[in-house]
Amino acid sequence: MVTLSAVCIMEENGRFENSHSARAYRKGFEFLSDDIIDVIAREAVENTSILFKAIKPKGGEMPVVMGSGGSGILLHEAIGHAFEADFNRKNISIFSEQLNKKICNEHISVVDDGTIPFNRGSINIDDEGTYGQKTYIVKDGILTSYLHDRISARHYGIASTGNGRRESFRNMPIPRMRATYMEAGNVKESDIIASVKNGIFVDKFTNGQVQIGAGDFTFFVKSGYLIENGKLTQPIKDINIIGNGPKALADITMVADNDKIDNGTWTCGKDGQSCPVTCGMPSALVSKLTVGGES
Repeated sequence: MVTLSAVCIMEENGRFENSHSARAYRKGFEFLSDDIIDVIAREAVENTSILFKAIKPKGGEMPVVMGSGGSGILLHEAIGHAFEADFNRKNISIFSEQLNKKICNEHISVVDDGTIPFNRGSINIDDEGTYGQKTYIVKDGILTSYLHDRISARHYGIASTGNGRRESFRNMPIPRMRATYMEAGNVKESDIIASVKNGIFVDKFTNGQVQIGAGDFTFFVKSGYLIENGKLTQPIKDINIIGNGPKALADITMVADNDKIDNGTWTCGKDGQSCPVTCGMPSALVSKLTVGGES
């Protein structure tokens, strides 16, 4: 495993802003090239400099366009954990009784994948000896599978999906995500943005909190843009988006064809254990979420 990150801090007239960029792969030293250093450095500078032009928008309920790539962290946290089989076996997850039922738009397919070459979230075998594999959690809007370790697989009378993971030999394996992403849709990102009269576009997130049972979440958005009359206008920063994971999934009405994996240094915490993961998604329109901005 190799990771490389850069943090940029800028000052202008006594005002400070900061942002970062990072990459993580299952590679060796061949990862470290002049090109990757240049890309990360440029991203860190661009991500920081735009914040000096950004405002905090008015809050309220509005359409939210999730940008491709890093927005997959919302998919991971707000929805993905609720698909882990231990939460469903114990009837904690809101999806416990939803297997093989339609839970969202038929254009949505969500995958948890352990087979992407060099990917931070990929695994050849899980920590119970099951081969890594590609698992469709949602296929064409239907909840088709939970994410299983051997315990939950035995409970449901099926084979493990290869999601039995642990932080180290000191821990017990539990169902954990690997690389979790949404597959491409059938429209252009520009068409999604053009369909929104007043809303926001978000693409960079930091921390978030989720209640697995109810599915309620709040995420801090580092940066994005206002959408006014179908166009990206003013940069925005430092807002919260608040919603319910299953409802947000059901409220995705358009999915773009620009699917992208975010190869950042994502690490997932569960039951006191940390595991390397990745996430991704195409741009998508959530018809309404609560945005915590200026009153």
